[in-house]
Amino acid sequence: MNASFSKRFSAFVIDLLIISLICNIITWVIPVSDNYKSLSSKLNDTAEVYSDKIIKNETEIDISVFEDYIDEVSPITYQMEKETFISKIIIVVVYIAYYIIYQYKNNGQTLGKKFMKIKVEKQDGTLQINDMIFRSFIINSVLSSLIYIILLFTTKNMTYLICTEIVSIIFGILILVSGIMCIARKDKKTLQDIITKTHVVEMGE
Repeated sequence: MNASFSKRFSAFVIDLLIISLICNIITWVIPVSDNYKSLSSKLNDTAEVYSDKIIKNETEIDISVFEDYIDEVSPITYQMEKETFISKIIIVVVYIAYYIIYQYKNNGQTLGKKFMKIKVEKQDGTLQINDMIFRSFIINSVLSSLIYIILLFTTKNMTYLICTEIVSIIFGILILVSGIMCIARKDKKTLQDIITKTHVVEMGE
C-alpha cells in the first residue's frame, strides 16, 4: 500500500529537523572569521542607517531608497556568503550522506521514514543509488544547495542574490507540486516518484 500524504509529510518534517540540527551544530563548531564578523557589523550598521532615515522622515519612502539600500547591502551579503563557503560544502556533504547514501544503504529509509514505518521502493526492480540521487535532487535541497555553491563563484553581489532567490522559488514550487500530487492522486505518487519510477510504501504491506 502506498504511503499516505500525512505519513510522508511527517517523515519529511522529521528528516528536516534532524538535518537542521546537524547543520546548526556544524555552523556552531566552525569558527566565524573576523572578516565575517566585520561584514555582519557593517550590514547591521547599514540597516540601522536606512531605518533611521525612514523613521525620522529624512527622506521620502520611495523605490529609490530601497534601491540604494539593496545596492549597498548586496555586496556585503555576498561577501558574507563567501566567508561561509566551507560550512556550505560540509552541509552539502551531510545532505548527500543522509538523503542519498544512508537512505540507499538503509533500504529506502531515512530516520524519518523509519519512524513513520514507510520506505522507498522501486516499482519494477531493485532500488538503485541513482534513484536516491534524483529523488533527493528534487525534494531534499541537494541540487539547490549545489547550485548555490556554483553561483557563489560564477556570479556576484546582486546577481548572486537574485539567482539564489529564483532557485529557491523554483525548488519551493517543485516541493509544493509534489505535495499537491500526493494529496490529489489516488496512487499518492509525487513528482520524484514518477521521474524515478519509485513509490513510497507502508512497511508490512
